[in-house]
Amino acid sequence: MNEIEAPVPPKPKSQVKPKASRKAKPVRVVERTEDFSNLPVSDPEDQQQLIAVLQQQIRSYVAIQGDEAEQPLLEQALADIERFHGGQLRRSGQPVIIHPLRVARYICQAGLDAPTVIASLLHDTIEDTTMTRDYVSGNYGEWYAEIVDGLTKIKPPETETRQSVVVLEATYQKMLGAMARDVRALFIKMFDRLDNMRDMKSMPRKKQRRISLETMGVYVPMAERLGLWEISREHTELCFQVLYPMRYTATVDTLEHLKQERGGAIETMRQRLGVIMGPLEEKLLAVEPLFSQPADHIFRSTPVDHVLEGFQITVAQPLDCYQALGHLHMALSAIPRQVRDYVSNPRWNGYQALRTALLLEGERVTVEIVSHQMHERNRHGIMAHWSGTPSELADYYKTYLDQLNQVAGESDLRMNDVLRSMQDEQVQVFSPKGEMFALPKGSTVLDFAYCIHTDLGNHCIGALLNPSRSGPRQSGTRVPRDRQLGHGESLSILTDPNVRPAREWLQHAVAAKSQIQIKHAIAQQNAARARRVGREVLWQELRRLQIDSETWLDSPAVQEALTSEHLTPESFLQEIGLQKREVVPFLKHHKLVPAGQMNTFRELLRARNWGAVFRSQATTNFYIEDVADLLLHFGTCCNPVPGDRIVGFSTDAMEVEIHRAKCPRMAEFQKHRPVLVQWRLPKDEKRRHLFEIGVADGSGILFRITKIIKDAGVAIEDSVSSVSGAGQASIRIRVEPITWSQYSRICHGLRGLKFVKHLTPSRLDGTASVAGKHP
Repeated sequence: MNEIEAPVPPKPKSQVKPKASRKAKPVRVVERTEDFSNLPVSDPEDQQQLIAVLQQQIRSYVAIQGDEAEQPLLEQALADIERFHGGQLRRSGQPVIIHPLRVARYICQAGLDAPTVIASLLHDTIEDTTMTRDYVSGNYGEWYAEIVDGLTKIKPPETETRQSVVVLEATYQKMLGAMARDVRALFIKMFDRLDNMRDMKSMPRKKQRRISLETMGVYVPMAERLGLWEISREHTELCFQVLYPMRYTATVDTLEHLKQERGGAIETMRQRLGVIMGPLEEKLLAVEPLFSQPADHIFRSTPVDHVLEGFQITVAQPLDCYQALGHLHMALSAIPRQVRDYVSNPRWNGYQALRTALLLEGERVTVEIVSHQMHERNRHGIMAHWSGTPSELADYYKTYLDQLNQVAGESDLRMNDVLRSMQDEQVQVFSPKGEMFALPKGSTVLDFAYCIHTDLGNHCIGALLNPSRSGPRQSGTRVPRDRQLGHGESLSILTDPNVRPAREWLQHAVAAKSQIQIKHAIAQQNAARARRVGREVLWQELRRLQIDSETWLDSPAVQEALTSEHLTPESFLQEIGLQKREVVPFLKHHKLVPAGQMNTFRELLRARNWGAVFRSQATTNFYIEDVADLLLHFGTCCNPVPGDRIVGFSTDAMEVEIHRAKCPRMAEFQKHRPVLVQWRLPKDEKRRHLFEIGVADGSGILFRITKIIKDAGVAIEDSVSSVSGAGQASIRIRVEPITWSQYSRICHGLRGLKFVKHLTPSRLDGTASVAGKHP
């Protein structure tokens, strides 16, 4: 790589984000973008000739599609990539400059706007040359700098595999952010990867496989999710060639053989369909067979046994599709329950068509009916919809871009979460108003609630399935929030203002957005709880020192002390509440104790630790008012329940871990700071609970368990038993709403049974209480 000194930027261009040229027309993409990678350009003269041809084609396109202000930017971009990429060669031996020219040419063939063409020319400059972001911003404008920088990889460290994985995650999130902010960055990246895949033959085999696996895991699902079937199919076929070369060759040969073998029969069927469509006259544009492609077989282990996937009938207008369907069903035998109307109800990636299955010439055949516009949009997806602004995109595209943006902004997500957000398999569900929402396959009612609005998700208790309105109230089947969604279902979310997210909700959520929102809600609850505890502890100590606790935090001296340690009043209280910071040493270090209170202060300093201070005053600093408190984590080694003598420890996970005073693992927790805790559960509050009990299989077990529950004065609403094998059984018992006293009595009674191996009581609003393995 040549070292080129970046020239001094001239006067900055306009920082306004460029819009699509007014000359831009709806996308009309060619059958397949022209593949320049296979041209014989080993000779320098051939290389220069190819560069000149590409440059001229790009200039001609921008002259038509762009405006006067974009002409000089194009010329500058062509000059800059020649200057900065000068002397660089790809592994194939071609000059590096050919790559951005090819990508820009693909952008032209896709009918995209002039700014996208210019940005595509620059897409590798920051990553592979000495050109800087400031140079791009100064010479082209901030929009171009954001696009190019967003597509630039973060440089990985040379050591530490885990760090490299983290860098890869950060790179993807950075790219996703750029793509979500402006979809044109996504178009550039798709064509960039396509050109790299076409030009991989000279790369080492190991790198070819790595890039192909990455393409299959990231770019193919994203392309399918956005309806870019042409790009997705070619990406998949190129990956097939690299990952399974022998099977790919055999698949291509078999498909070609089958096509020749069945050519006559397929043509006969095509002509029969043409005759049936005769009454449509000028409305009929084409009847074509849909052949199986090599890309369709990359994950199929069975031998290729067919080449015909069906037929496509193309008509002029959407309404003509229904006429064509009527003619088909009148002339041929239709397979029952096989009609799919994706015209009025597009799929999650924008796909539109009428599909039906028929008996044609003794064979079962799938027929797809589309209008000409549907055909173009089905092949080219979001690119066919793009005409200048995101607001003009269909809702399913805007929703997906919004999901990518949320993933890009969440630094805690790991690579699996990022890949899940790009998943192409989706389930479509509807709100009671008929709004369609697309979520990853396997999503639950909870995911749907978060997809609609964060507040709905945070208070979700379930949903009404396929609701119908009878008078002022809705009716429908009530389902829990962890139920998986079915395709085409309609749901009305049910909420309870007293319900809050819990850790167990993460097991019920599939979508990245849901995971993010649940984690944020839990973190906010933990922080708020910690601040409340911290305030109580702080106020208690200030009162002992006879300091006015109401105004103490607002005093200039305290504000100065907090600022010196980079703390806010909220973070200060939170650290105290989590026992990460002691009040007395803070007061001493910053000299915040009044002179008249020094004697009292010295007594506090003589105390060994916070526990000693509290024990000396016969008080506690942490009350358990709800076993579902997210700041608490109950040890699974001893299963503390209300009524047990307990101790707490402040952990590195920003939680207080609760154990029984006689926990056999107590010695292991001595390294953590002890926190005095005490039960303070509402005496009269009643809640419904579900007890999941793992037992050693035997006789009389259910009788003894139910006797303990009934002796506590509690009625059993439902119970289910199952044998898991190896002498183990599982019993689920749902009880009526009970008090904490009854709850404690039941837990203690069940814990005392020798055959009970595992006890998991949980609140039926979904918030887990105490769970764990029986000691």
